[in-house]
Amino acid sequence: MRFPLLVFGLISAVSAVLLEAINFPLGAMIGPMFAVALVAHRTGINQKPGVDAHHFAVLLIGLALGGQVTSDIVEQIQLWPMSLLIMIVTMIFIFWAVGKLNQRMLNLDRVSAHMAAAPGNLSSALAVTEHYGGALTQVAVYQSLRLALLTLIVPFLFVVSDQTDTAPAFSRSDFLTWITVLPIAWLLTNLFRQLKITTPGLIVGVFGAALLGFFDIARLNTPPLFIAFAMMLFGWRIGIDIIGQGLGVLLKTFPPAALSTGLAVGLAFLGSFLVHQFLGFPFVDAALAFMPGGFQVMPVVALEAGADGLFVTTHHLIRVLAMGVMIPFFAMYWSRP
Repeated sequence: MRFPLLVFGLISAVSAVLLEAINFPLGAMIGPMFAVALVAHRTGINQKPGVDAHHFAVLLIGLALGGQVTSDIVEQIQLWPMSLLIMIVTMIFIFWAVGKLNQRMLNLDRVSAHMAAAPGNLSSALAVTEHYGGALTQVAVYQSLRLALLTLIVPFLFVVSDQTDTAPAFSRSDFLTWITVLPIAWLLTNLFRQLKITTPGLIVGVFGAALLGFFDIARLNTPPLFIAFAMMLFGWRIGIDIIGQGLGVLLKTFPPAALSTGLAVGLAFLGSFLVHQFLGFPFVDAALAFMPGGFQVMPVVALEAGADGLFVTTHHLIRVLAMGVMIPFFAMYWSRP
């Protein structure tokens, strides 16, 4: 295939437009995810979008989420530490319970079974699996399938198709704000990339736009076209990551992966229900914040569902960081004879 990047980009764009046209939940993401996976499987070419394009898409979503922050954030944020604590405890329980289920369903050692269940920080889970001589490929496949399942299932639970017509691009009043903010945000994103900070675009976008709005410096209104473009790139990347595991392996692994993902989501709902009941956060905010994966997908769902994007993003960031700290210690325990 000549010019695979261009071909895959066009396929992603067309599939995104088609599913958005029929008001499919998160169609701009799910359309490319399936379309590029199919083309990659048929051609044997696994062409991802460029790394810079991916980080830029994450930055756009971050700016969109941060632009939703309002002045009452100060009152809400006082309850976040308790919510974050409940979330971490929930993730530990998911880690343990789903790992036990994986041991029963699969012929895996304890470390591999639990790393396949790890609710966050895939790089740490894979590194630990390799260190202890575990089933690295199976862990990668399970984690990929869980991301795919969460991407497919969660939008149908929380996203309601918007039938209203909105301007797809800039309003005239927003143009100067965007051409000022976007280059600065991109420079900061690249600086954070050099510092090896996790998901730099999301952090810069969310907290940068939130601070601009909180101090009444500027209010960012993100054009729907920007959000759709970012979702298209996410779907393209996820589709290639999943099909890269091999279609035969994916089909064989799908039933137990679906069962373990269902258990993880059920436990996440339980934790989020506690936060909703006792701390008063909207259930949709808590549920999206407690999802056991999809660090970059769940903020997009929050954006489309009208949830609190800063709340969701912060919880997922803490989830990933907490798992990165805890995974090596849990692995040491599970590796004991």
